Amino acid sequence: MAVPGTRDQPVATTPETVPSGCFWFTDPDGTLCLAPACMARIQDPDAKCLYDTLTARYDRLARQMRELKERQQYADIWWHSLRDAVDAHPTGRPSVATRSSVPAR
Repeated sequence: MAVPGTRDQPVATTPETVPSGCFWFTDPDGTLCLAPACMARIQDPDAKCLYDTLTARYDRLARQMRELKERQQYADIWWHSLRDAVDAHPTGRPSVATRSSVPAR
């Protein structure tokens, strides 16, 4: 991956060497251009690029979403197993011995 250019030292880019994040480049007629990758640079070319921060946040949230989906899938398996066991019981619900139904000693 190419190193992003600065306003004073823009990077020469080709379609194969476009850096991630915001970067400065010169177009074929020599005009200095900014290719913003984050909203901060779109609004203010001198602002700090937030691309890496946003990418890291997205990766963290995507990982959390995967973990939550895995937890939900695990809980669903247990819920359906329990529900199948309850439905399979002859009375439609399991017999539970309560304290009052246990004979005294």
